[in-house]
Amino acid sequence: MAIMLALLPLPTAAQDPAAGRVLAEHWCMACHVIEREPPGTPDAAVPSFQAIARTPSTSAASLDRYLSSGHTRMPDFKLSRDERDRLVAYLLSLR
Repeated sequence: MAIMLALLPLPTAAQDPAAGRVLAEHWCMACHVIEREPPGTPDAAVPSFQAIARTPSTSAASLDRYLSSGHTRMPDFKLSRDERDRLVAYLLSLR
């Protein structure tokens, strides 16, 4: 039985919404509300993470593309593939 449990695939940290939240708190919360139920936005012109997650066109692929490219309104930060995956997992968990 223990051998069978050891062979089960485990979720990687890259797919862990909690790890993505930690990254969001570090990189994103100065401009975005990252909470599920925000009291208000730091910048009214910037969408909350929940608003982004609820947008019908939002998908893992669209978020990854967006986080992989430069942004005129966002700081130019470089995220690794795993960090992008974590942020995407967190954003999609807010649906």
